[in-house]
Amino acid sequence: RGYGGGPGGALLCLLAAGELVLRGMATAVQHHHPSPGRVVVVGGGVIGTSIAYQLSRRGVGVTVVERESLAAAASGKAGGFLALDWNDGSPTEQLTRLSFRMHEELAADLAAALPDKGDVNYRRLWCETISVSGRASTCTATEEHEWVDTGIVAARQMGDESTIAQVHPRLLTEAMMAAAEQGAGAEVRIGTVQDVLTQPAEEGQDPKVRAVVVDGEEIPADHVVIAAGPWSSEVAQGLGLPPIYGQKYHSILVRPRSGRVLSRAVFF
Repeated sequence: RGYGGGPGGALLCLLAAGELVLRGMATAVQHHHPSPGRVVVVGGGVIGTSIAYQLSRRGVGVTVVERESLAAAASGKAGGFLALDWNDGSPTEQLTRLSFRMHEELAADLAAALPDKGDVNYRRLWCETISVSGRASTCTATEEHEWVDTGIVAARQMGDESTIAQVHPRLLTEAMMAAAEQGAGAEVRIGTVQDVLTQPAEEGQDPKVRAVVVDGEEIPADHVVIAAGPWSSEVAQGLGLPPIYGQKYHSILVRPRSGRVLSRAVFF
């Protein structure tokens, strides 16, 4: 689902995590390697393009390798839902709150950098949980729930414009990659990663990456970031990294009649 799932979902803060990790990585690269070489990011979703965007802003060249197209999986079809305080009291509380603020800043930065295609539909909105009986309603729908045609059993507000926001996930992913391409020469390569090649390790040191094999061709790389979602384990076979598992979620997008905007936009 990329990010933006149900209450308590930790994945909403991954964009913030990506920038925090890359801040450290870019700083280390710049401090220790005046010529950092090439970074290859495996995965053209919201995390992979966020990493490419942040590195590009810091003058680091990046190649994003994507098997299908940008935002082809969960990053293009998730709800893009952001909640400020739904992870309060959990280990990800501070990261989630940082992420909420960063999304608003990022939307403004992309709009300024890409006047023609930087609008990621960021907006603040209300969120509500509704329980219905499943039977046709015998009363006229209220102004707050005009979209409901079955009997309302219960309704509870889960957040307002001070704590809830939404972004179009595909537009965000595409805009970050477009901004990265404007920066330090980032590029997208469509193909399947078949292997990550390493140099022989020196005594007492870990092996160093030297290339990524994409459709039989070696792409030189000094650093490789694997951001392929549930497919990351396939890419990382033999590298000794912990496995990553996917989990299915479902969402429904509703197109109101005549393009009208409903009184509430996100429902659980």
